[in-house]
Amino acid sequence: MSESKFTPGPWVRRGSAIVALAGQGKVADVKVDDREGVANANLITAAPEMLEALQAARKLWGDYLPAGNSNAMKAMRLVDAAIAKTTASPMGKE
Repeated sequence: MSESKFTPGPWVRRGSAIVALAGQGKVADVKVDDREGVANANLITAAPEMLEALQAARKLWGDYLPAGNSNAMKAMRLVDAAIAKTTASPMGKE
C-alpha cells in the first residue's frame, strides 16, 4: 500500500477542530453546531481507519472473489472507488 499523502491518523475532534493525535496539528475545521455537523465530524475523524480497513479488505479478498458473483464484484468496485478517492488508485499504489 502506498504511503499516504494526508496527515496520518488517528484523528479526533476537539471542539470544531479535527486534529491528528500524532502531533501534526489541525486537519480540518468542522461546523458542529447541529447533529449533522457532529455526524460529519465523526465521519471525518474515522477516515484514516476506514481507508486502512478498505485497503486491508481489498488486499485480502481482491484476488479471491468468486467468478460470476455480481454482488461480490459490486462490493469490490465500491471498495476500489472509495480507495481511489483518497489515493488515486484502487489498490492504493501510485
